[in-house]
Amino acid sequence: MVRNMTYFMCQKLKNNVQHKNLIIGGIVTSYIHVTACSNEDETVDTHATTMQVALTPEEVLNITYNGITYKNVPIAYDSNGDLIFLDNAFSKIYQHDLANNPHWSVAMKGGNDIEFFTDLNSNLKANGVELSTATEIASSKSCFRLSRSTSDNYYDYATLTLYDDRDYKDRHLDFTLNDTLMATEVRNLKKSPWKFNDKCSSLKIANFIVNDPKQYIILGTFEVPCSDVDAVFIGYDDRKFTDRTITCVAHAAERKECASLPGFNDKLSSFKFFLAQKGMYASSF
Repeated sequence: MVRNMTYFMCQKLKNNVQHKNLIIGGIVTSYIHVTACSNEDETVDTHATTMQVALTPEEVLNITYNGITYKNVPIAYDSNGDLIFLDNAFSKIYQHDLANNPHWSVAMKGGNDIEFFTDLNSNLKANGVELSTATEIASSKSCFRLSRSTSDNYYDYATLTLYDDRDYKDRHLDFTLNDTLMATEVRNLKKSPWKFNDKCSSLKIANFIVNDPKQYIILGTFEVPCSDVDAVFIGYDDRKFTDRTITCVAHAAERKECASLPGFNDKLSSFKFFLAQKGMYASSF
């Protein structure tokens, strides 16, 4: 009777399989812990087996972090859209420094080049953007307005287009900055008329301001050389401008196109888009 009961318990234990998944260097390693029994001595022993499933890279990026650039890093995404780095070098750094940091920030540099930072302020400062509430004094030279469009009553300084899918596909939203609107923001993309929460996966920014230090435009009440005016996009993982961030800066007469938003595909919930002089950005509009 005791032997039969023990055998029954062992059979139950054999079926008690525990799975744990770890992502290391692009390999999903599944550790299966199996409990084994012996009918003869009625003792319990354990052993582990490992199954490895390789992930298929979805993108290849050049990633800069702490002044070091990691070339041709293959990446994939998990079911939540979070990044999986399929290399042995940067994947370890990300797990150690950034994976559990709710404030990390990524700067889109153009093409497949991105740069990670531990927070938004470090990101902006490294890109010539300094968040400050201090009032800045502009040039005292005379201001030359940019030529207006002959067909409109205003001049488009910059545009932002957010796309629902990667590679600039599917539904999109357009935002324009001009001499009557120097900044725009959306606190919650889930609300009407946007209804675009956790949708955006690519974007385009165009800065139409001429790269000419002899021409000036007025930002607020200050005169700023055209060559010093950037179009700045800051995207946030959560509504009301919170959580992790992604940035893209287009300098004068520059266009920036991001066919994918690593770490932010289908995650954007709020954003700010504004014009400002290099190194003199205000934290609020």
